[in-house]
Amino acid sequence: CAWFAGTKEGNDDVEIYLSVNDGNAWNEPKKLTSTDVPCWNPVLLENNGEITLFYKVGRKIPEWQTYYIKSIDNGDTWTSPVQLVEDDISGGRGPVKNKAIITADKRIIAPASVETDTAWDAFVDISADGGITWQKSKIMPFDHSSADGKGVIQPTLWECGGKFFALLRSTEGRIMRSVSEDGIVWSKCEMTELPNNNSGIDCVKLPNGDIFVVFNPIAESWGDRNVISYAVSSDNGKNFSEPMLIEKDDDTEAEFSYPAVITDGKYIYITYTHYRKTVMFVKLEITTD
Repeated sequence: CAWFAGTKEGNDDVEIYLSVNDGNAWNEPKKLTSTDVPCWNPVLLENNGEITLFYKVGRKIPEWQTYYIKSIDNGDTWTSPVQLVEDDISGGRGPVKNKAIITADKRIIAPASVETDTAWDAFVDISADGGITWQKSKIMPFDHSSADGKGVIQPTLWECGGKFFALLRSTEGRIMRSVSEDGIVWSKCEMTELPNNNSGIDCVKLPNGDIFVVFNPIAESWGDRNVISYAVSSDNGKNFSEPMLIEKDDDTEAEFSYPAVITDGKYIYITYTHYRKTVMFVKLEITTD
């Protein structure tokens, strides 16, 4: 599990930390970065026994740069940081919050987005050579002219039947959805039935093909984050089950946010910010009922 921590989000002392679960307990957190500017949004990727940790660096989000480090010993030691796309000044390439996926044809597709003072937009970065080089997709089309807010960011991805699907955080009170045939060109972002408070979401594809998404079920941009739930879709995000509660606090100042979710086929593993002080870990068994 990786996260960023410091005196306050965006302060120069914010660094990336890691803890590893050995099956019984989480080990002592280890600081992985040492910079003089804030670090943000670590994302882990395991591929052929190698772990890559992507993260953002920069004082302002539009000025973010993406770096990565690698480990081949389950996080005991790490390589020196390397910029993902050399000399990039676009606001960050590669995964922005949620995990990349490895496709059936062995490409890495990383969910990405950019934020400016006036607009938010999402895209993906694609690597066909194991993460050495990256190709930026087209922007996922979003109708800014009729939007209530800045747009969409922080997509979460899955593959099914040779197509690629994205759910997106939005400023419109709903989670948005986009679809692609090739990962390069994406359909217009459309609202789903799931509420979204303009806070991060994540999803994972289960062994039976269902999509399991974790989110705050509040339909108001910059709304409360005191409830976190999950819902399941059996038709690639067109329709969802009723939200099921993970945690709630009646104090609207409480915060359960920015979830990450993965599965090993037997269990679903969820982490999320807990009162902006610690990280909560939840383990759910997958049943056939």
